[in-house]
Amino acid sequence: MTKDTQEIKAPRVLFFGKNNCQYSQKILEHLIHLGFDVESILSTNRQEQLPEDIGWWQGDYIICFRSYFLIPKSLLDRAQIAAINFHPAPTEYPGSGCLNWALYGNAEIYGVTAHIMNEKIDNGQIVECRRFPILPQDNVKTLLGRAHLKTCDLAIDITTGLALEGKTFLEKKLNESENEKWVGNARKMYEIDKLQTINLDCSKEELERVIRATYTPDFPPEIHLHGYKFSLNL
Repeated sequence: MTKDTQEIKAPRVLFFGKNNCQYSQKILEHLIHLGFDVESILSTNRQEQLPEDIGWWQGDYIICFRSYFLIPKSLLDRAQIAAINFHPAPTEYPGSGCLNWALYGNAEIYGVTAHIMNEKIDNGQIVECRRFPILPQDNVKTLLGRAHLKTCDLAIDITTGLALEGKTFLEKKLNESENEKWVGNARKMYEIDKLQTINLDCSKEELERVIRATYTPDFPPEIHLHGYKFSLNL
């Protein structure tokens, strides 16, 4: 190497994913395959705290996929090019419980979104939103499965573009999505808990909507009566 030759360093990525998630693992492996210098942090639950020593990190990109961590602005600012989150819902559904609200509202279209992260949840500029139909027979399990798969596909495509074109690719995607805007405020998990609590005077139609929108074997809808909880068994 001559003194006129400069060493080209791989872009540094801080990847936030989810433990025991096949898609998080696939994206992590893809980032490494693309030649990024990757530091990864995988979360297990919502109560988990960020590692204390993460404040040292500084690099080019933060990539977030299905992570439970709330990433502070002080860390987001350490990504010199961009911090990008992959949200398993379209821009019409920011926050938590996205597909639950889509199913409850009998929506016909769902989707997934890549967006720039800021100090607010699901609030930053849209990089890309991809939409797909909700089928009449869809429930929480089937729609969630498709959303995770399509969010993974979006993450693979966006990170590939970043590896090939860097900031130029990102600016192009932001320009293409300039008309995409978030709709409403980010939903909270307690709102889903409330939706799952069935009123005793609930109509059959409303009950069926709640079941379709919220039922999973691990977290079924409930009736609360005189201090007791009765869980739905399908």
